[in-house]
Amino acid sequence: MRVAMVNQKGGVGKSTSAVYLAAGFARYGRTLLVDADPQGTVLSWSELAGDGFPPVVSLPTRDLRRRLRELAQDYEHVVIDTPPGSPAISRSAVLAANFVIIPTSPTLVDLDRLRPTLELLAEVEEQQPFQVRILLTRVRAGTVSGRTAREYLGDEAELPLFEAMITLREFYGAAFGLVIENLGEYADVLQELIVIEAQAGVRA
Repeated sequence: MRVAMVNQKGGVGKSTSAVYLAAGFARYGRTLLVDADPQGTVLSWSELAGDGFPPVVSLPTRDLRRRLRELAQDYEHVVIDTPPGSPAISRSAVLAANFVIIPTSPTLVDLDRLRPTLELLAEVEEQQPFQVRILLTRVRAGTVSGRTAREYLGDEAELPLFEAMITLREFYGAAFGLVIENLGEYADVLQELIVIEAQAGVRA
């Protein structure tokens, strides 16, 4: 799979999601993790973690798609972390992917800021088809925010959502700089991705 983490708003868990899912994919085959964010969060994480972390390449460039053609040839899976507020890089990442994940927290502010991302994806989809799912992140356990966000996105906006969601836990924040061994709730996200990909293959 070629997965791009995209959201034009920052602070929604893109980098964490990219690292966890890359760690999960690495259990199924060679996986390349692409840090397309100039802030370099994923690259810094990998440098601190050392051995056992998936291979990382830094490509915060508008021609990411072109450069990945050769770099990704020897990998079964690629996960791309994109920056906020950089449509050109995000667009190139989406063109290099066959699956787009939009991480977002369930706050009204973050949900309201999804529009620029959805508009960008709509533009790119005219050039190249891909699958997309919204992943709710940083959901506070025991509150109604996650359920309300799911109802708003799925029922009202009719946007595709992962059944799994990522709760707000210190467990994820404390993982920075470490090799990921326990996938936590991302294990459920990974399984959904595998099922979706398998179903797409059957339809093809």
